[in-house]
Amino acid sequence: MAKEYLSHKGIEFTDYDVTRDREALKEMVEISGARSVPVITVCKEVMVGFDRNRLDQMLTCLEQRSDIKVK
Repeated sequence: MAKEYLSHKGIEFTDYDVTRDREALKEMVEISGARSVPVITVCKEVMVGFDRNRLDQMLTCLEQRSDIKVK
């Protein structure tokens, strides 16, 4: 759901398969303290799970950056 939402908004993201990548799993747990997915980080803010309204709020920091174009 999160990947589809970000794609629909035209926002590039990196998708890690933590079931196959132990380093990615380790980093995810360090960042979030959680072992569930998705873990989304935007501008140093971390969200575990998918909440469309919260994600939209988190994405506002991208709109303020001149090097990133948000559709």
